[in-house]
Amino acid sequence: KQWYQRRVAITAGGGRLRYRTFRGVTVLIGAVLVHITLGVLYCFGNFSPYLVSYLRERTSSKNVRYGNASWILTLMCAGQGACMILGGFLESKIGTRLAIFIGCCTLTTATVLSYFSIHTFGTLILTYGAVFGCGIGMAYSPAMTLAIKWLPKYKGPVAGAVVAGFGLGAMIFNPIITIYINPDNKNASYAPYSDKPTEKYFHDPADKDLLDRVPSCFLVMAGFFVVLQVLGNLLLKAAPPPETVYEDFYESTGIRSTEDLIVNKASEEIGIQKNPSTSSDSSAIYLPDLSPREIYKKPQFWVFWVGFICNVQGINYCTLMWKEFGQEFIDNDLFLAGVGSAGSVANALSRIMWGTLGDRIGFKPTMLILQSIFAILYIVFFYTQHLTKWGYAVFVVLVFGCIGGSFAIYPAATVREFGITHSTSNYGLVFTSMIVASFVNLGTMNLLAPEISEQHMQWVTAGFLVIGLVATATFKSRYQRQGIISEKAYRSIAQDSS
Repeated sequence: KQWYQRRVAITAGGGRLRYRTFRGVTVLIGAVLVHITLGVLYCFGNFSPYLVSYLRERTSSKNVRYGNASWILTLMCAGQGACMILGGFLESKIGTRLAIFIGCCTLTTATVLSYFSIHTFGTLILTYGAVFGCGIGMAYSPAMTLAIKWLPKYKGPVAGAVVAGFGLGAMIFNPIITIYINPDNKNASYAPYSDKPTEKYFHDPADKDLLDRVPSCFLVMAGFFVVLQVLGNLLLKAAPPPETVYEDFYESTGIRSTEDLIVNKASEEIGIQKNPSTSSDSSAIYLPDLSPREIYKKPQFWVFWVGFICNVQGINYCTLMWKEFGQEFIDNDLFLAGVGSAGSVANALSRIMWGTLGDRIGFKPTMLILQSIFAILYIVFFYTQHLTKWGYAVFVVLVFGCIGGSFAIYPAATVREFGITHSTSNYGLVFTSMIVASFVNLGTMNLLAPEISEQHMQWVTAGFLVIGLVATATFKSRYQRQGIISEKAYRSIAQDSS
């Protein structure tokens, strides 16, 4: 009888877990759909030649150049970084779904307003820059952490899958933007600066029809946003309380908490080394979850923060300049749009790869690999102009593959290091580094870039990545710093008991 009751309990518990897993997958799909709309940020490199050309030809901002467009991207990224904390606050006050919905509405409203504000560079910076970025920030982290809470055993892959949607946004919208604005595949041919003859723009009257379609492109994008965001929000559902996820298995195994499960598994399989000063109770192995007020005092937070600042220099430079650099030696606008779409696919798929690798071998080795590859690519990127257009395309795809890594590795590492209780707000605090990073990038693009060659700018970007690599090399987890477990044990827990 006892055996039968035990089997019934396990079967019933397994059924409920299977439902939760199924529902978790639907929530994951909804989060991905939301992130696809947020990922239009990565369309900026493809969109900016049209925007800057329109501003030069149809507004009073006749002297705007590609480097000046970094103001829009800077405010976009700064708005995202600032409002990720707001997203965590809204999530705690009004719930995850409503917080995501408000972020989506803000993003779509900013896109519609940009149709009207494009006639003035300053107002376009405000709407398509700051307000658009705020919408991204408010919805970004709640959507990701909601999916993680539904599928807590797969933090890295889930975070990678959600932010892969962010990367796929450019794959979908780059062709839409280019085909809508430039269906005749015209090339930018106007070179107004004799000292930089490769810096080319579209201009009147040769490109009149193309420039006429630039403002209405914002309305086209907003229409797609509404469809994807409505579908995504319908699939979202508030996560079950963490303690209920494994409650049925606790009844059948005698394990009363997730921590007990982790301790038992780790002790049996890898032999956790306890600190002699700790008590004999196994739960003493586990450190409590930290809040945003606590994590900024931890050295792990500052490693994340500084590393992210350095990585963003490589991210923003490519996001802003990949197409402008390609236009210097490739006269095929549709091909360049295709390169951007291929890069966005690499951006998306690499997020899953980097997230999974981070779960397998841990934060530090994964990030060291990422930053090393990223820096090497920037050191040699300039020489792609001596290759065929396909060689250039391959390098852009590889750079975009590195871009996705930061947004998959840091969220999972933040949850693993500081706990899931305050995960949205904690990652929002880590992401404030985006604000500083964006203004650093603004300074280099507007003050340094006009004075040095494009090759040297790419080397400066590589230098930032090397600094980030050095910061990452100093990382030790809270568990390691307190002598609770070895690095090997920490990696195994990261993999097996997320």
